[in-house]
Amino acid sequence: MMNRKSIIVIVAFITVIGVVGYKYLYQDHREIDSEDVVAALTSESISEIFKQNAANDLLNATVSVKGVISEVAGSTITLDDKVTCSFTKEISGFKIGETLTVKGRCIGYDDLFELVKLDQCSLLNQN
Repeated sequence: MMNRKSIIVIVAFITVIGVVGYKYLYQDHREIDSEDVVAALTSESISEIFKQNAANDLLNATVSVKGVISEVAGSTITLDDKVTCSFTKEISGFKIGETLTVKGRCIGYDDLFELVKLDQCSLLNQN
């Protein structure tokens, strides 16, 4: 049988692993609104960057994108048919053809639809 000291060490080790795992899984979410923008781009330029597979620095980064609204659906706006911006709240008052700048987290590129995807978006500027 294992002695008492070994059992205490094993239980302590398992407890530490459990606490670290819990803290990692349930950490606070990022506040994209309060983060600084890593890159300020147009919808055309960010789309070209992803098409050329040169977007490693942009993935999971906070970016601002300027473009013309081509579609509005619920809490999602599409800019120039190239960038999909998902807002955290329901949006209203936007019209197709308006130019605006949004800030959000770049989550990737959809090869099938050729769309760059941003989430947790907020409006920076409406022209």
